[in-house]
Amino acid sequence: MRRLLVLLLPLMASSALAQTQITTSIGQNQAATSIPIIVPRPDTTLPLDVYNRQFFAPFTRDLTYSGIFALTPYPPNVPIDAALAKQLKAQFILLTSIKVEGQEYVVEVRVIDTNNATQFGKRYRGTQGALTRMAHIIANDLVRMANGKPSVFLTQIAFASNRDGNFEIYLMDWDGGNQRRITQHHALSILPSWSPDNERMVYTSFFGGTSDMYIISRRGGARVKVRTGLNLNTSATFSPVGNDIAFVGSVNGNPDIYVVRDDSSNLRRLTTDSSIESTPEWSPNGRQISFTSGRGGTPQIYIMDAEGSNVRRMSFEGDWNDDATWSPTGEEIAYTSRVNGRFQVRVQNVATGQSRILAGEGSNEQPTWSPDGRWLAFQSNRSGQWQIYRMRLDGTDIQQLTFDGENKDPDWSKKPE
Repeated sequence: MRRLLVLLLPLMASSALAQTQITTSIGQNQAATSIPIIVPRPDTTLPLDVYNRQFFAPFTRDLTYSGIFALTPYPPNVPIDAALAKQLKAQFILLTSIKVEGQEYVVEVRVIDTNNATQFGKRYRGTQGALTRMAHIIANDLVRMANGKPSVFLTQIAFASNRDGNFEIYLMDWDGGNQRRITQHHALSILPSWSPDNERMVYTSFFGGTSDMYIISRRGGARVKVRTGLNLNTSATFSPVGNDIAFVGSVNGNPDIYVVRDDSSNLRRLTTDSSIESTPEWSPNGRQISFTSGRGGTPQIYIMDAEGSNVRRMSFEGDWNDDATWSPTGEEIAYTSRVNGRFQVRVQNVATGQSRILAGEGSNEQPTWSPDGRWLAFQSNRSGQWQIYRMRLDGTDIQQLTFDGENKDPDWSKKPE
């Protein structure tokens, strides 16, 4: 609702990596609790600044945040071997080496146990610009090996930033690394939303002088305009099960929820109330759509079936609730809720209606779930400017991800890779 009002004002006025598997034998039963593991610095001739910044720092951060591995501190200037692991009560030692071969990096990874037996080994090869991505891939492989599930380390967050002048669409890795611009509209471009296959995004831009929806590949390139014949064309979101896009459109100044195919066909209107309707979001199974409506007097969260029927109110605490987004399981929604005059992130159980506030400094808005349901990204003005942050579902481990310019409208990619 708030971001819709911002839009209403102007309107009214081949792979780079290769892997070779050697062996894998750590079982999932060992990941029931955190696995203590020693992770020494890589064996490499690369300068410390290069391998630490591009590889070792993001690699150990990933492992630390995995919830699977617990990094065991070890004393300096001692041999890192099975005897030390036993002494420190670590189950494994994770050894890495980085070599340069021509224009490529070769990273070898080996996990040994306290009997000095190799439990995991792989060799990774990538271009010199891909060392950080290699770190995320290796951490992801280790997590998948331990619990059978991919991590979020290869996921991305789309967002809007004005660091280069106008707001444009950017992408970054899950930890805030590798931030890059993918649109070149030189006009207000905001509110990106991922397709379910993580390959495309739909967003709103004023590139043509009006508010329109565009689809672009995550790799950049040509954009495709979604033509609706309506005004506004904002808050677009892909269906998780087809080619439909839910969005906010307007006829004669009345914003409602519409659905259109990604090829601009089969436009249909879902809401007809005289109040402002905004911020639609599909449930993970595609059978329901949440949205914000002022039909009860204040902006609140409602849910309807995907064809527009069976509308029911979901939020009852707080006098302004907006920007609902579903957890990957569909069991919870997170949304922006006004609490004591400030906007905070609220998480609510869909079935019971019970909710909790993840309080923080400043205003905290527009939450978006990680694909594994363990993290939320959101925008906050706690630093004096709008920036994007990430936190665990219990509100801990808050990390600022953006720093340049103002950054808003985060949307986390929909599936782990």
